[in-house]
Amino acid sequence: MLKEKEELFENALAVAEDIKRKAEKILGECDVYIAGSFAEGRHNLSSDLDILIVSGRIPEKFSFEWYADFVKRLTDNSWINIHPVNRHKFREVRRHYGKIIEV
Repeated sequence: MLKEKEELFENALAVAEDIKRKAEKILGECDVYIAGSFAEGRHNLSSDLDILIVSGRIPEKFSFEWYADFVKRLTDNSWINIHPVNRHKFREVRRHYGKIIEV
């Protein structure tokens, strides 16, 4: 299990690029970033990989069902944490994400 986690972080950019391709098929134009401890350079083997997806087609408020379906279409890896944010809302909350890496 630790080896799988190491591989996830070693391939984080490729993983995020794959998620971006899938998100673009669902949403059209979107911006994708790696956020959280990985982007800040302080991740460890108990960390998850935070992927931030920003699009005008993401509802500002969404149901759990919408979120669960969206995530299911992007990844089945429970170590990847998807953060969908509406583009307008992102302007308001951007500072909360700290350092981010554009994909």
